[in-house]
Amino acid sequence: MKEEAVLFGSSSLLAGVITDPAKDAGRLPAFIFLNAGVVHRVGPNRAYVRLARALAEQGFTSLRFDYSGIGDSGVRTDDLPPVKSVVLETREAMNLVAEKRGIERFVLIGICSGATISFLTAREDERIVGTALINAQGHLHGRDAELGAALRARTLTRHFWRIAFLSSFRSKNWIKAFSGQLDPRRILQMMIGFPMRAIFKRGGGGGSAPQPKSCDAVAELRSVTDRGVKVFHLYSEGDEGLDYFNLVTKGRLPEVTSSPGSSLEIVRGANHVFTLMWSQEELVGSICDWAQGLAVPSGEEGRA
Repeated sequence: MKEEAVLFGSSSLLAGVITDPAKDAGRLPAFIFLNAGVVHRVGPNRAYVRLARALAEQGFTSLRFDYSGIGDSGVRTDDLPPVKSVVLETREAMNLVAEKRGIERFVLIGICSGATISFLTAREDERIVGTALINAQGHLHGRDAELGAALRARTLTRHFWRIAFLSSFRSKNWIKAFSGQLDPRRILQMMIGFPMRAIFKRGGGGGSAPQPKSCDAVAELRSVTDRGVKVFHLYSEGDEGLDYFNLVTKGRLPEVTSSPGSSLEIVRGANHVFTLMWSQEELVGSICDWAQGLAVPSGEEGRA
């Protein structure tokens, strides 16, 4: 394995690190790591570094880089909105790897907002053959602000009920609550307050409240998988993104994620950023196992 620091982009303001395997990648696609919020390119708890080096052992080239204004990358001087600049800069990252390494197929990977950007970019760029979406949320309902706000409230309500009564660590949470480490009033506000506020806000406190808009999350996902892109949803058990995914698919997760090109894995006991070492090892192992199925381009399995 070897690594190379690079500057790239239209103004050479983007900073990144290319990780190469010891042997030629051959037909393997390259992984592009996208920032998790404002965490720079090493990823939360250096997860991206560990993943890039583990993938290199399997023969994959990867690039982890910082979006403009994050980490070591410079700040854009144009007026391009962030929602467009991140997609543009992701494409520039792919262009760099194509130019320097001759690889034309890509897998986008990211945690949290990085996962959302991965999915949105995959919808627009046909060079992408896979996306590993880690704790993704907000990627399957478009850009409707009203719908997003309604889904946010309902997601949080579902999340706190699941964590309190259905999670593998529910007993630990109740022990913390009874010992004074958690504020039970705050938890009840989350479990009950969100839907109540939504009702009064939409219905004015009287009569039946109008139902929030819905979305066709299955169609959103199939807009990518029908093109042959492999989508891997990986969630921490303690992450609210899992509740979002359940909500927008109307409880059809097993059906949706068992369709061709789509898969789901849940890391029990893990939190949003995989703080504990054992959960980081689970994350790396799950991504590397999934990556093995990317070795052959879609449709060529029978000719390999």
